[in-house]
Amino acid sequence: MSKMKKLVLGGLIAGTLMASAGPVLADSPWWGRPNLARSSRSELRSDYARLEAARARLEYDRRHNASRYRLAQDRAAIQAILNEIERDRRQAWNAPRGWDRYDRDYR
Repeated sequence: MSKMKKLVLGGLIAGTLMASAGPVLADSPWWGRPNLARSSRSELRSDYARLEAARARLEYDRRHNASRYRLAQDRAAIQAILNEIERDRRQAWNAPRGWDRYDRDYR
């Protein structure tokens, strides 16, 4: 085989491989799309931090004999945070594969 034929054939094979890798690279977070999976994890971490703070506040109010109204408010705040965590987990679980990480408008 001549050098020219090898060059053309090699270019054709390389071009085919690059074209088939295009969709994979387009879906990669390194190509300008935000990585919402990392954002979702940070939201969950902040939700759990808020939950711990709310539980600590409830314990503080219990130890210092707060009113029933204040204790009910603390419990409602804890339940609201738990509901938010559960909703976020369900939404992430039911999201189409890949969209939950990249598409901001999906939420």
